[in-house]
Amino acid sequence: MAQKKFVLAMALAILVCALVGMTSALTGGNYVAKLTNDSTADSFPSWSLDGEKIAFFSNHSGNWGIWVMNSDGSNKVQLAKITKKGAGFNLKWSPDGEKIAFTSNRSGNWDVWVMDSGGSNKTQLTTSPTEDFISAYSPFSVWSPDGEKIAFTSNRSGNWDVWVMDSDGSNKVQLTTNLTYAVNPVWSPSGNKIAFISDRSGNEDIWVMDCDGSTKMQLTINEGSDLYQAWSPDETKISFVSTFPSNRSVWVMDSNGNNRVQLTANVFGITYPRWSPDGKKIAFSASFNQNDALNIWIMNNDGSNKVQLTSSKESDFLPSWSPDGKKIAYTTDGNIYVTTLEETTPTTTATPVTPSPTGKIPGFEAIITISALLVVAYIARLEIVR
Repeated sequence: MAQKKFVLAMALAILVCALVGMTSALTGGNYVAKLTNDSTADSFPSWSLDGEKIAFFSNHSGNWGIWVMNSDGSNKVQLAKITKKGAGFNLKWSPDGEKIAFTSNRSGNWDVWVMDSGGSNKTQLTTSPTEDFISAYSPFSVWSPDGEKIAFTSNRSGNWDVWVMDSDGSNKVQLTTNLTYAVNPVWSPSGNKIAFISDRSGNEDIWVMDCDGSTKMQLTINEGSDLYQAWSPDETKISFVSTFPSNRSVWVMDSNGNNRVQLTANVFGITYPRWSPDGKKIAFSASFNQNDALNIWIMNNDGSNKVQLTSSKESDFLPSWSPDGKKIAYTTDGNIYVTTLEETTPTTTATPVTPSPTGKIPGFEAIITISALLVVAYIARLEIVR
């Protein structure tokens, strides 16, 4: 049961943590676009590869579902209606922009699904009686760069392991075998490697392996937990969040694990570091005081020139770079914001996208995930998915 809660919480965490509630003020952005303007909860914005579309998760129509809109907030279309029998999250565009993969329990069990980017041809790719998830990390991490493969986490073997299948659901192959767990596979930009998190050495560390599961190598070795791994666009570096030596901080290392460098101070909360498309900057959510909310920051890839983009009473999550690196989408209080980055222009005020009366989803209860993930997740009560 503990393992079940771990992975379910892990997969849901990124989706629902964005609904915690706040208003924001930018200190590094030039323009904040209002993309939606109703009182429902919209979250988890995901850019299409061409930057023209943003997919997101919403209860815009009264039921939770997957939506897509133009990057300026126009032409909102519901792609998948999530009925009372199911839920869906972890939206992932295919590299060619033609498909969207997502995790859903619409069939009664957590499985990986895929549909055309217009919402047609919904196909269930996994049918195990156990649970299968795609990663909640970077936008294209579950798809191989050529779009031919999908990596996912499953407990179908009795433990949580990394699996790979063809993009049509065929040829499922187990890449890891662990007595505990190996989770959150992330493809390298070339498609030759997969980074993942495992506690096979007794601690949560970042590992890397060839895309066929061979040549597994442990990259981090310390007493803390190392999480949120992300490849640099040129594949020479991997950023991650570590709880070593205390609290949390953003680190960068060579892709072989050498030259580990701490980029931020050890602070109360840091999550979700994301490389800019050109690899020159890293965006992340951080709280530099235990009593402060998480805000969106960017910095150079060597840790210099840190700029705080939001200043919130609560928390901001999920910084997502547009493909051209000129904009960052993020979520707050059930709202979606997009800010255009202009270094020469100082402060402006962010406009709430979708004000939420409470900032929370009714019927969800908070739990703390195990194995030091240190994020607050939400597990849906039975009446939501019944």
